[in-house]
Amino acid sequence: MALPTPLAPLDEDLRQLVAVLDLLGETPEPEARADLAGELVRVCARYEDEKERALYPALRSQTDSPAALARAEEDQRAVRRAMVEMRNRTRHVKPINAHADDPEGFETSLDALADAVRRHLDQEDRDLFPLVARLDLADQEKLSDQLERSVATASTHPDPPHNRIGRALANLGEKIDRAVNDTSTAWHPGMDRLPNRNNQGGI
Repeated sequence: MALPTPLAPLDEDLRQLVAVLDLLGETPEPEARADLAGELVRVCARYEDEKERALYPALRSQTDSPAALARAEEDQRAVRRAMVEMRNRTRHVKPINAHADDPEGFETSLDALADAVRRHLDQEDRDLFPLVARLDLADQEKLSDQLERSVATASTHPDPPHNRIGRALANLGEKIDRAVNDTSTAWHPGMDRLPNRNNQGGI
């Protein structure tokens, strides 16, 4: 999936997101799938946060095709709901234990999230990203700069608050959660299979 040039700052997170989805599609082991589920929430949350804070506002103020943006925002809400559900199932739970209580429910939630993300990506690629080309050059450059800032401070919370204080507290909680998870789970049976995995920053 090729992004328009002004959206280049999103390239790395989109690459990681697609890699996780692809690996989930070929990984049958429950422990590895649970590990990948947590990574899917993290990288998808970053990607959605970056778009919501920079891309969508730019298109909202410029485009004459609001239907595509409205659909993207509707799909994003569905993705966020699915991320919250999966986060609740993986938060503070080691991958080896994630399927223990409700294996069928876990897989149903994971499939729902993956399907929602794929639909969202397809719709944006087909209907939304072409609108970027309609922006004039100055607005495209401004959008690229805004995306770079959003990427640098992206949240891994699946549905971060919009007010500044609430967002800061949510982001701090995500940092603590990730530190605790990395300490308690040294081995990542799913994430370690990702090609060219990098532990880029973010909040």
